[in-house]
Amino acid sequence: MRIRFLTLLAALAFAFTGCGGAVSVAPSPSPSASAAPYPLTVTDDRGKALTLKAAPARIVSFAPSATEIVFALGAGDRIVATDDFSDFPAEARALPKLGGTRTSPEKIVALTPDLILAISSGNLPAQLDSLGQPLFIFDANDIEGVYGDIVAVGKLLDRERRARELVTDMRARIEAVGAKAKQAVTKPRVLHEVDSTDPARIFVAGPRNFIDSIITICGGINVGADAPTKFPTFGAEQIVARAPDIVVLADFRFGARPEQVMARPGWASIPAVRNRAIYPIDDDLVSRPGPRLVLGVEAYARIIHPELFGPP
Repeated sequence: MRIRFLTLLAALAFAFTGCGGAVSVAPSPSPSASAAPYPLTVTDDRGKALTLKAAPARIVSFAPSATEIVFALGAGDRIVATDDFSDFPAEARALPKLGGTRTSPEKIVALTPDLILAISSGNLPAQLDSLGQPLFIFDANDIEGVYGDIVAVGKLLDRERRARELVTDMRARIEAVGAKAKQAVTKPRVLHEVDSTDPARIFVAGPRNFIDSIITICGGINVGADAPTKFPTFGAEQIVARAPDIVVLADFRFGARPEQVMARPGWASIPAVRNRAIYPIDDDLVSRPGPRLVLGVEAYARIIHPELFGPP
């Protein structure tokens, strides 16, 4: 599997004001001041229950989305280490790094964490479970799942009230986008490109993930929605047959450019190419199921329906 796609998988492991707003980080009181009822049991996205005896003071975050959630809840000062991709907010960049898509579970255990946040990728979850570590796994399939993960982390950190406020703000903004998108008279067909390292086998967004949800909310049709996997690979023939009206380049920061897409063999007949409807997007906003996902929704809305939301 290719480096770019592995980077995406690592990223998938994620108060707002107005369109294009930013995450507001609340101050973090000491965990010892918590009035939450511990021991506390919360179920993760695997269906596995995690019980904490006290508010966690040493957190290892092995997913950028989890790191962003913890900081947005005002508990970033409790994180003792992260994965290599956790780079937001700025404070996260200075934290000790444990590796990219793979790391040694012993490195994590040596930090004596009382909470580990990670995604359901690779062998790490099973290894940490076998070592009896306090592991909570993220695997949101849609935006509702993202909301649920934020609230779950809020409960674990004794920040449930803040988490629910954050989700309420996110939900209001995303629902506002959905309501406005319903005014559109067209439903453009959208190809969300994840990784085009091999133009003959392009990773795209398929069904049962929050990118698919975003496209639907914003008034589009995901041309990969009928695929058997969340992130399938499509060849030129499959893409031409699906005739996307819009191509969104989530691999823009890896070098994908609209002019390159337009020059791909066999793509000339695709409506998006004919009409030059090929747009880059900040992949962190749409590949990290965390607080900034709302910014990704708003950015996507401008791409799919600029007549309603303004230009991209």
